[in-house]
Amino acid sequence: MVLGVLTMMAFVVGRFAQRNDQLRRNALELREYADGRAVASGALAATLYWNATRPLTPSGHGDVHTQLREDGRPYRTDLGAWVQVQDGRGLLSVNGVSGPVLQALLVQDGVSVLRAQAMVDVLADYIDTDSLKHLNGAERSEYQALGLPGPRNDWLLSLRELETMPLWRDEPERLARLSRALRPSLGNLFNPATAPPATLRAMFPTAAPIQLDQLVRLRAVDQLRDLRTVGELLGLRLDEDEYILSPGYDSRITLWAYGLPRALEYNVQLTPAGELGPWVITEQYSTKRLNPSDEAPRAIAFPLALSAQRSEGRMGP
Repeated sequence: MVLGVLTMMAFVVGRFAQRNDQLRRNALELREYADGRAVASGALAATLYWNATRPLTPSGHGDVHTQLREDGRPYRTDLGAWVQVQDGRGLLSVNGVSGPVLQALLVQDGVSVLRAQAMVDVLADYIDTDSLKHLNGAERSEYQALGLPGPRNDWLLSLRELETMPLWRDEPERLARLSRALRPSLGNLFNPATAPPATLRAMFPTAAPIQLDQLVRLRAVDQLRDLRTVGELLGLRLDEDEYILSPGYDSRITLWAYGLPRALEYNVQLTPAGELGPWVITEQYSTKRLNPSDEAPRAIAFPLALSAQRSEGRMGP
């Protein structure tokens, strides 16, 4: 009986110790998450402050010596956050991009030509205000047959609306990959100085890969200063009504810090004359981490020192 009681007590004590260990691990993970959110929040505030107060360059905000480039390259703050900023003008607007350009983007990602044409038609039917169906598009009857809401017959407010469209919703991984080259805001001005390689290839399908590589190398050393240089490099005449070497008001900011299971992404619009502040966050959501492992991704030092400012009490995380 004594041995039985001792065995039961040892079992209860062991379970109690395991429970305490689990509670400690949960508390540690929660603290790491809270610290990660604080660091990411400080990095977001610093990025918005920088872009709202620094002059424009062709590829970002700042000056020749210290600038924050908006071509999606990773930066690391001195507090341990990773930041990526993508200028909206370097992406393709789903509300205004031409059908051939969007089709070229789809085809270069591996979509067949016929399916790419159908996807373009589906998007056109979702946006236009009539009930006339494009050749391979989808109107209300097609959506009802699939049990989907829509079409909304208006501009897309979010890229998440693509997840409710026939054909577009069929391959979530491909859609997530394509979304990195798209934006929902209006406007057709395209900035070659901030465009990812995928959008450059779609916008300039006749350019040779070596020409596009040279363009990327020139903008990396701030040699893209006028559209004439870009046009001569690509053998094209660029219309100033469609192309510009300057970031727009819309940008996508992606942040990650240790302790966060996923990265945080914000669609931001600068509003210098806005009544509520110099910027507006139009959408926020989570996305894949900048680096799936816990290894630190290669990054450039963020141009604004946050730790020094925090110690002076001007800006905290």
